[in-house]
Amino acid sequence: MHRAIKEYVRNQIANNGRTSQPFRDRYQHTLRVYAWAERLQALEGGDLRIIQIAALFHDAGWDDHIPHQQVSAALAKDYLAKNGYADSDIEKIVQAVANHNQRSSEASLPKECYILMDADILDELGAITVLWDGMATALGSEPSYMKAYQRLCHYHEQNKGREHLLQTESGKRLYRERIAFLDYFIKHLEYELGLVHDLPVPLVFTPQNRH
Repeated sequence: MHRAIKEYVRNQIANNGRTSQPFRDRYQHTLRVYAWAERLQALEGGDLRIIQIAALFHDAGWDDHIPHQQVSAALAKDYLAKNGYADSDIEKIVQAVANHNQRSSEASLPKECYILMDADILDELGAITVLWDGMATALGSEPSYMKAYQRLCHYHEQNKGREHLLQTESGKRLYRERIAFLDYFIKHLEYELGLVHDLPVPLVFTPQNRH
């Protein structure tokens, strides 16, 4: 679905000059946000087609001096207009792309905007966080298990305070589940590294294990 848009976005991302960690492919991030957006739409409702297309465009653009959501929204508007999309659909998609990086609920926005915001936050939180921190540590100086553990703990503590950024009830629940999983993982990691002598959590993870 949306094959032509995916190809267009993939090419835009490949050529926009945005730097990132060498292991972090922003197009793959886009596809994961697309998947998160579909999951949230199945729980929250909203126009699936609008949400899917907005998710594909959300990180397509980059400029060193202009917020990327504005550049991405302009790319979406231009592409969709040239390819015969209805003005009403273009307006909704552009609005979602332009607001996806907003971390405030002060303004009242359509559900599709909130779903894209939450999908973007949910990507790279959870099991994938462990991959991120391990790979980032390996690329630094004198990598070690302890440094990876310390990095994981540092960013986990920061992420624990971000639930208020989620805009949908399903997004908040999924966020809490991922935080609970990382709490569980870190406690087991501490045990395996010999930092603690007793394992304080059950061997089988459930989100309810979070204290």
